[in-house]
Amino acid sequence: MFRKAFSDSVPVMAGYGTMGFAAGVLLSVNGGVSMPALWGAFSSGTFISGPLQYLFVDWVRTSASIGGVLFVVLCVNLRYSLYGLSLLDTFKGVGFWTRTYLIAGITDETYALEVACDLPPERKRRYCLFLTALDHMYWIIGVTAGALAGAALPVPSKGIDFAMTSLFLVILTEQCRERANRLPAIIGGVSVIAVFAVLALILGMDKARAEMLIPTMMLMVTVLLAFRRRMEKGAAR
Repeated sequence: MFRKAFSDSVPVMAGYGTMGFAAGVLLSVNGGVSMPALWGAFSSGTFISGPLQYLFVDWVRTSASIGGVLFVVLCVNLRYSLYGLSLLDTFKGVGFWTRTYLIAGITDETYALEVACDLPPERKRRYCLFLTALDHMYWIIGVTAGALAGAALPVPSKGIDFAMTSLFLVILTEQCRERANRLPAIIGGVSVIAVFAVLALILGMDKARAEMLIPTMMLMVTVLLAFRRRMEKGAAR
């Protein structure tokens, strides 16, 4: 099972290594922390999330409030609860700590490989455990290596923070090729523009950039819930 998990996870290794390295460099150069490699290893080991790893740099630098951090984490990772529903049967029959790790280690890429796996239940559970551990290790190594490089070498950080944004833009472009996915994309885009415009008028441009994330996410979630039935009908066609 380990050999199959490793073989399947090689593309994930390439992606996590690259994105993690960039996040580690940002943490080292812009995070304003001592021992950035230690922070990189700790943060990447305790939460496996690309967006949160990049946001973590700003949270550390600005000493963000716990309440704001928790809200953003909830919104960003809410989709994983839906992923987990489809894996309930797969994770049955394993110990408490193993099941907890399998749940905590779900990422988009790990989930996609787990769902695509058609092994018998017992072998699939072992496969999922190996796959989760490997993907987790790739992320930790990538972030930690980036933090070490950023601390030891004069690595320019300009533009690196756009790496995660560019990845999501590519994913968004691909998703929007299907008509059913266009309304959520439009809602997200309009929400960003509306919140930024209002905050810019009230607080000014610079303050609006720093404070727009949470109200934007609140507005997007509210509008998406309001249009949920319409989107479900569109997806069913």
